[in-house]
Amino acid sequence: MICLLISLFVVTITQIVSIAPLEQLKLKLLDERFKDRGPIELKDPDVVIIEITQETYDEIPYQWPWPKTVFAHLIKNLNEAGVRAIGLDLIMSNPDNYYPKNDSILIESIRKYKNVVVAGKVDIERESKINKYTSFNEQEVHQGGVIKKVDENFGSIFYSADSSIGIVQVPNDNDGVHRRYRPFIYSSVTETRVPSFGFAVLNKYLNLDQRTTAINEEKFFVLGEKKIPKFNSNSMLINFYGADRTFPRYKMIDVLDDKDFQTVSEIDLETDLNAWDDPDFGLLYSDVFKDKIVLIGSTMPEDRDILAVSVSKGDVQGNNLMYGVEIHANAIQNVLRNEYIVKQPVSLEIALTFFFTIYAFFLSSLLRKYKKIKSSYIEYINILVTAIFIFIIYKLSIYIFEENNYIISIASPSLAVLLGHFGNTLYHFLKERKQNVMIKGMFSTYVSGQLVNQLIANPDQLKLGGEKKNLSILFSDIAGFTTFSEGKEPEELVAFINEFLDEMSEIILNNQGTVDKYLGDAVMAFWGAPLPIDNHAYLACKTAIEMNNKLLELQKQWGSQGKQAIGMRIGVNTGDVVVGNIGGKNRFDYTVMGDSVNLASRLEGANKAYGTQMMISGATYKMVKNKFLVRELDNMRVKGKKKPTRVYELLGFIDDPAAIDKLDKLKHYLKGLEHYKKREFGFAKAEFEKSLNLILEDQPSQEYFDRSNFYMENPPEQDWDGVFIMTTK
Repeated sequence: MICLLISLFVVTITQIVSIAPLEQLKLKLLDERFKDRGPIELKDPDVVIIEITQETYDEIPYQWPWPKTVFAHLIKNLNEAGVRAIGLDLIMSNPDNYYPKNDSILIESIRKYKNVVVAGKVDIERESKINKYTSFNEQEVHQGGVIKKVDENFGSIFYSADSSIGIVQVPNDNDGVHRRYRPFIYSSVTETRVPSFGFAVLNKYLNLDQRTTAINEEKFFVLGEKKIPKFNSNSMLINFYGADRTFPRYKMIDVLDDKDFQTVSEIDLETDLNAWDDPDFGLLYSDVFKDKIVLIGSTMPEDRDILAVSVSKGDVQGNNLMYGVEIHANAIQNVLRNEYIVKQPVSLEIALTFFFTIYAFFLSSLLRKYKKIKSSYIEYINILVTAIFIFIIYKLSIYIFEENNYIISIASPSLAVLLGHFGNTLYHFLKERKQNVMIKGMFSTYVSGQLVNQLIANPDQLKLGGEKKNLSILFSDIAGFTTFSEGKEPEELVAFINEFLDEMSEIILNNQGTVDKYLGDAVMAFWGAPLPIDNHAYLACKTAIEMNNKLLELQKQWGSQGKQAIGMRIGVNTGDVVVGNIGGKNRFDYTVMGDSVNLASRLEGANKAYGTQMMISGATYKMVKNKFLVRELDNMRVKGKKKPTRVYELLGFIDDPAAIDKLDKLKHYLKGLEHYKKREFGFAKAEFEKSLNLILEDQPSQEYFDRSNFYMENPPEQDWDGVFIMTTK
């Protein structure tokens, strides 16, 4: 869904809604393609430019505007040189200033050779008043507004010569750069389609009717047998061969200067130079114009026919200027050699947008799943990969343009990749936030804040649902709670229990434990889930000792307050359990289940039979024997279990002086236990008696003293294994 929304957003802002900064970016990227591609080698071009330079103005012995006979003479000379078509990129909207008959001479010359196109220009402002809903860049331009004469409509009095006129105005984009060329212009004034200047010249070159305009098909403009790919609805994209002066240029004065034309220099020097028809060096005999299209236009900046284009000379700002006559030359040459720039179809651009959005989104997700690297580094890697991805799109687009003149969009897929990355970032942010809220809500009352933060930082370590894990489980219970609670008001009892459980729970949480539940006055906790902990048995035993020490502090506090003191029993076991969210779909708890849990509960209760406070199983002892001091209590079989369990009293840390002292006093107990296991009940009884003399009221010593005495009178069976069967929970 996110990918779909991102793709639709990108398609909307790139294809439907015009956003100025994005449109500007697309245009600049188009220019970058030309810059990276560089100029195209133009061998033997079909178009030649005759430029009107300052020298031309200086050498023609007339003031501007020149007599029309000058252009008639120019047309004659070019046709003698074998040109195929001539384009006069000059607006001649007024009658001749020198002699009215000169207009007729030019008209007759145009009619005679039938290969001349004259330029028409339009009054955009006036036409826009007629069609105010047409934008400047895309309007169908016309000449002169509403004027009665058709020839006056297009600003040339020579339209009537043979109707060969072409509109010279080239559309510019919003940034003022001229990249496109229109095959024709539709005039709402004359209700006709008029060829653009370049296409009118092509009509002459291709021997088409002078009024022929390109057919506007869905994907192409069709001119005769030429199919010209459309860039937008009314224009082609000019495939510039290079910067200004790529096409060969010749000075107009050199084409005029024959034996019948006197230049200013020839008049002043009183000698003929004849740059055109001199037998030794004249242009007439050079064949440079044979079968060519010749465009005649000004290359003087003051004539203001210099426009910004996509290509430039170097990186200096302003070097992308090109005279209008050469822009026409580029467009004409594109059509003659079928060297078009093809734009990818909109459907393909949309498809690629969807593809790149999905690809970037899932690539970003894939990287985020790689947990061997810090999440902060993953974000940097993601940004780097996104940048590389966009760079590859850019370079690939440039390469395809260089090799095939084919435009693959850069903006759309790059935006798709960028938004795909950020969309994935937002998706994971919201997902993690939701997950964090869930984790906090689920575990904040069970485990310490430190563990909650670890779960948030490493949610993959949390596997919800049941899974089998090796954990350590602790049960604690208040000894004699029933008697203790008698005679107390409920409020007093609840306040006492809350104070006690708060102290014990804090110790559990501080030792990375998970508080499973409170069972009245009892506490159940475990270690090793939801986060794995290697030393879970150690932490469980450490917690038991600290809880017992805290109870001693509380007993002193209660005694000083005149309150009744209580005792506590703790059982710890280590083993495989099932851990996870267990319950119904609307109500569940994160808890543990299994025989190992039941055994921990039995050990807590078994303390009562041995008069001990902390009892651990053999499985737990194996994991902590180098960390704690213990006293072996028994090898007993609890109710509901067939396999016996060796149990130990937890005395304290291995370096605890009090625990060391107590273990030293238990030396007779330990000797007695060895005799007891060997069925040497008499020796065992004597050692247990010594232990009782050393440690008064030591209940385990008393228990084994009584058992030894019993077995002395009632010897056990030969297969006796020393296992004590516990019949109470």
